[in-house]
Amino acid sequence: MIGVDIGGTNLLVGRIENNKVVERAHEHVVDGCDFEEVVEQTCNLIKTVGGSKVDHLGIAVAGGVDCHSGLVLRAENLNWDNVPLGPRIAENLGCKVVIENDVTAAAWGEFCFGSGKDVESMFAVWVGTGIGGGLILNSNIWRGPLGTAGEFGMGISSSQMKANPFRTLESIASRSGMQRVLSRATLTTKEIAAGYRTDEDITSAVDESARRIGTAIANVVTLLSLNRVVLGGGMVEALGDHYIEAIRNQFSDDVFPEHCKQCSIRTTTLGPDAGILGAASLAQ
Repeated sequence: MIGVDIGGTNLLVGRIENNKVVERAHEHVVDGCDFEEVVEQTCNLIKTVGGSKVDHLGIAVAGGVDCHSGLVLRAENLNWDNVPLGPRIAENLGCKVVIENDVTAAAWGEFCFGSGKDVESMFAVWVGTGIGGGLILNSNIWRGPLGTAGEFGMGISSSQMKANPFRTLESIASRSGMQRVLSRATLTTKEIAAGYRTDEDITSAVDESARRIGTAIANVVTLLSLNRVVLGGGMVEALGDHYIEAIRNQFSDDVFPEHCKQCSIRTTTLGPDAGILGAASLAQ
């Protein structure tokens, strides 16, 4: 079985046996993120890992998706709107293709095999190029009647009332958000991690990211009364314990009622494999 994770920056393909990734390949998504070029790149990388015959394929993609039709409705960091990712790859490879939002797939991976396998409900928050969420309720993925539940990063996180594209949590607290806030468009995750607690401007941006994410998680837990949140993504893994603790502290300050402070905020067990394991599991 093959799992694929198409993020805003990285493309990851893994071959899975017995619920473990036994072979993986990674590339940066092609410059410009042109849909047809990414489809070609993805198919080529799948063939590299899976050979000429693939029966079932699960694809996690960074954006809102219609998992029934295989459409990507909107992928902010890929700049895709209503593109037929599932049908196009199924046609190219001649196999069954299931697509899912990348963090929903990661949430399912963690729920089945990782940091959520001991609970019935959980929320996953992935912080990287963008910010996404995935919700598991009563041992099932919750997509909602309109099919796009979990778009955590697109919630409003600014007191500015006038509509503009920079009021969302993602536009402030993700890596791309920090690049914008700091006016440093080429700033990498590695550079942010190196500057955290040593560079005043980067530290300020990272701390603000943690506070806003902590508050946003508190809102979710206040609403749904969950007892498990799992954090992952490139920024979480790179920034480490101080960043995670800052998120936890802000969450504890803001969640209601006091009883909900017992919600356990854990980090990913599966790391970058969470999305491909979750996507592949959904394609079975």
